[in-house]
Order: sequence, then C-alpha cells, then structure tokens
Amino acid sequence: MKLMCQYYGSDIQDTVAFGDSMNDYEMMETAGISVAMGNACDTLKNMADRICEAVWDDGIYHEFQRMGII
Repeated sequence: MKLMCQYYGSDIQDTVAFGDSMNDYEMMETAGISVAMGNACDTLKNMADRICEAVWDDGIYHEFQRMGII
C-alpha cells in the first residue's frame, strides 16, 4: 500500500483496506480506513474501523455504497 501511494502520489490516509483473516492485519493497520468483512475473525473485527457484510453477501460492494465511493 505504501509503495502504491508513493507511486501515485497519494496519502496513505486516503486508502481503504478490506480484510477477513489475520494475513490482512498489517494492511488494515496501515490503511486510512480498515473494514473487516462479516466473515472475518474476531481479532480483525475488533481492530477495524468498520465491519461490513460477509464476502459471499457482497460486503465490499455494499460498504463502498455506504461510503459513497460507488
């Protein structure tokens, strides 16, 4: 994420990270907004800024709608 922000001249605080397992923890910690999927482990849900529907319930799509991104 940091490299992509550097490349595009973006601020890391303008990023959104979605995760559902512990391999996503560092990414979610780094992002400006972290979103745990509804099917995520409790550790991610507890540290996330937001929680959305599960992957199989189109959680990313619905969260992007709520955020006004799409």
